[in-house]
Amino acid sequence: MAHIIEFAPLFAYADTPDLHHVTGVWNAAEATERLAAQRGHTYHRPAVGGTTQAEVDAALASTDALILAPSVAGPAGMLLPADGEESGRIIGHRLLDRLSAERPDLHVVFISHFLVGHGVTHRNSKPHTWGLRSLEAHLRGGRNPWTILRATWLSTVHDESYQTRLSQDPYTDGLSSTTAIADAALTAIENPRAAVGRTAAVFNLSIPEVGRTDLVRQFEALEPDFEYEVSRQPVDA
Repeated sequence: MAHIIEFAPLFAYADTPDLHHVTGVWNAAEATERLAAQRGHTYHRPAVGGTTQAEVDAALASTDALILAPSVAGPAGMLLPADGEESGRIIGHRLLDRLSAERPDLHVVFISHFLVGHGVTHRNSKPHTWGLRSLEAHLRGGRNPWTILRATWLSTVHDESYQTRLSQDPYTDGLSSTTAIADAALTAIENPRAAVGRTAAVFNLSIPEVGRTDLVRQFEALEPDFEYEVSRQPVDA
């Protein structure tokens, strides 16, 4: 059993005194919380609104894993940051740098987006896409073990025929259900030896009557990120 914390900071409020959290619809928070309980884990999300640095530190001091799902889904609608890349760097400094210093053992499962892989020329690219991109880089450059999951187009429906797939093709597109994202995130936490140091897009395929998706084997088949491989190499004196 693991004690899991989910943080969903708002990009648009990255530089405010408190770290603002929301329950964003795209990050599959409710589905993840339900599935975590079914698997015997405890799951906590801060209340919507501002969270002080002291509250953030206290929550992270006692957790086994962090699901980090930055969002633009504010309480009153979409709130795009003026400069997404800068907002991502600020969140990275305020949260990830502290984790590197105080909890370098903490596994961070980062819920990103498939458009990060598609690049700035994609017609649906938004400012927060580059916030996610800068946060991905910040996380890979820190001391914490990481797993980065890039969600594709979101569906709140999960048909029994849906099989969850992980892909390292940067141009992956498709549909992912909230249940699929939840399953991938929790499987990464439950199987760090297979999932740490990996980045993959998550999508569903409708393949009836083939049984449950074996996500552990899919994580094991992924190539480790370049930064993960480099971090394991000895440093010459």
